[in-house]
Amino acid sequence: MKLCNFLRYLKCGKGLTLLEVMVSMVILAFGILGLAPLIVISMYGNSYSNEVTSANAIAQERIEQLREASSFSPLPWQEVVSGVHGSFTRTTTVDDSTTDGSIPTGVYRITVNVNWSDQRGLSRTVSYYTYKAKK
Repeated sequence: MKLCNFLRYLKCGKGLTLLEVMVSMVILAFGILGLAPLIVISMYGNSYSNEVTSANAIAQERIEQLREASSFSPLPWQEVVSGVHGSFTRTTTVDDSTTDGSIPTGVYRITVNVNWSDQRGLSRTVSYYTYKAKK
């Protein structure tokens, strides 16, 4: 039906039939159903972002604590803590030039890895490292 005929049809006062309303509702329903996967993906993305933000905060907190330490012994110093904030595992390692030749002399390298499993059961990891001057 052409647009001009449709407008003339509505002006005549005949209105829309029940069948036409039902067809338009079916078309609208299919359009809305097309958006459903986007909502699911958005919810997963928000959940994953929340987990990554938590992992970043856990790693940053530990790095800040270790920057206050004066020395570490024995080297390489390592700490593994499970169940951090519920489902995260934090592994902290401190090395220097005596344990790893790639580290410049006079500094410690602090490495923090945070592991967790996401909602899909996939293993996720964030890793950070920084250097701290020896005192």
